[in-house]
Amino acid sequence: MKAARKKEGATVFSILEVNRKNCTRCHLCVEMCPLDVLRPGKDKFPFMRYPNDCWYCDVCVSVCPRKALTLKGMPYLIR
Repeated sequence: MKAARKKEGATVFSILEVNRKNCTRCHLCVEMCPLDVLRPGKDKFPFMRYPNDCWYCDVCVSVCPRKALTLKGMPYLIR
């Protein structure tokens, strides 16, 4: 899922990728997201419910005990 957010001169595009083989569906990423943008899906795997609110902070990736999450994307400076 793509997310775009303008924040102080930057637009951030991110894609959350979940490695379903590694994810145990513990939802630690959902609980720790400071902006509450992650939710468990119908299949209980995490997904970005509110992708436009994601700040690309990487908390979800860093708290995952199985390293099942990856944020793909790059911040781009808008002049």
